[in-house]
Amino acid sequence: MTKITLSKKTLADQPKKYTRLILTEDAPTWHRLVECTDGTLEYRMGTGKQKNITPRKFRTLVRSIVQAAQSHQIEHLAIHLGSMSCPQLEKEGNEWFYRTLAENLTLAAYTFTKYKSTKPKTKQLQEITVCGPIHKKEADAFTVGLIVGAAANITRDIANTSADDMTPALLGKAATQAVAGTNASVKVLGEKELQKLKMGLLLAVGKGTRHETKLIVMEYWGAGKPTKNETSKAKQPIVFVGKGVTYDTGGLNVKPSGFMHDMHMDMSGGAAVIGAIAAAAKMKLKKNVIGIIPAAENAISDSAMRAGDIVTAMNGKTVEVLHTDAEGRMVLADALTYSERYNPKAILDVATLTGAALAALGQQASAIMTKDQKLETHLRELGEKSGDLVWPLPLWDEYQAPIKSVRADLCNIASNFSRFGGTIEGGAFLQNFAPKKVPWAHIDMAPRMDAIASDKLTKGATGEPVRLLVRFAEEY
Repeated sequence: MTKITLSKKTLADQPKKYTRLILTEDAPTWHRLVECTDGTLEYRMGTGKQKNITPRKFRTLVRSIVQAAQSHQIEHLAIHLGSMSCPQLEKEGNEWFYRTLAENLTLAAYTFTKYKSTKPKTKQLQEITVCGPIHKKEADAFTVGLIVGAAANITRDIANTSADDMTPALLGKAATQAVAGTNASVKVLGEKELQKLKMGLLLAVGKGTRHETKLIVMEYWGAGKPTKNETSKAKQPIVFVGKGVTYDTGGLNVKPSGFMHDMHMDMSGGAAVIGAIAAAAKMKLKKNVIGIIPAAENAISDSAMRAGDIVTAMNGKTVEVLHTDAEGRMVLADALTYSERYNPKAILDVATLTGAALAALGQQASAIMTKDQKLETHLRELGEKSGDLVWPLPLWDEYQAPIKSVRADLCNIASNFSRFGGTIEGGAFLQNFAPKKVPWAHIDMAPRMDAIASDKLTKGATGEPVRLLVRFAEEY
């Protein structure tokens, strides 16, 4: 694990063991590792014209610095960036700058080695120190960035873990470990409790496996838990709901070869909720935030749910299962109904829901769907601010017609098996279960489940949208 710290010393005053980063306005492809006459090492790196560095480019630059240090086997790296005289970064303010710096240093330094049998033979990046005097507010922002980055890395650890080692029950334990030592609490409901709650959709998804289906509930009352008759809006919690399908075979509508091997990450939405609650608790955020993770394994067996089954949701609606691989919306539906008991001020659900989201947006942004225009705008702005980019798709009433069932209230996919608008179809289904008169948005993070080359991150889970969720909890 790379240690990331602040130092009041200037770059020149750092001990000789540190390689000093020197940024220039040369092309970003320009790199030099130089030994100076005094024996110190300098890593000189081009950024292009600093006036052209946007917040998006800055995040990529920070990650590129870490990647370059790793590739050159630099063990101790000293950097001094400040706002780098970049006008577009100065607009964001110094607190944003130092928080974003810390977040992205932490994300870029992450590696997942749980299943490696041998240690790497190359030298590893042990330490990054950020040099120069900064004000207390900036230092505090840097600390927050380290917390949020570490929480996103917890999310990545959970999502990268093999399904054998991250069953629904073990996901509950991971949630408990993530908030250990904080004021957040975790309770894990088992199948008997879910049956009493009449969570028929969640239970149906987990019918085919020997691993018991769970509902993981995380509570953080940073603003104080409201009393039974209290109506204070300040104490109304924000609720995050995350899909926790710990492995998805597709069920009896089995996924084809090449589309199943990474389905241990189908609980990335649930993992992100765990990370967000952990960050809020460790930041001691003065807000109330609830995390709800419906956890099940969608397996194949003689007891698995079948296409054509009709099951009853917690809110009483009946659902005809036309496709067993449209299971994520089913587990989320019951969790959304469960969220009503918290009298939430807003609800965001997060899920790796549809491959169609990648067809719509590529792999650069998550899709968001909501009928609340203010909420949509706010999420887009927070996406730019945090780096967890999102883009809206429509959720018009016309999208309800295709999911009406002849035999039941709803189908879990379009009744004509349409190949079109699959991402919107998932959001339209969930709209039937979100509490009325509560601002709600659905985030389909399937495009951001797995890191791509331009992310400048190690291959595997991205840890998104933890940064977005934390910003939302802070600012909504």
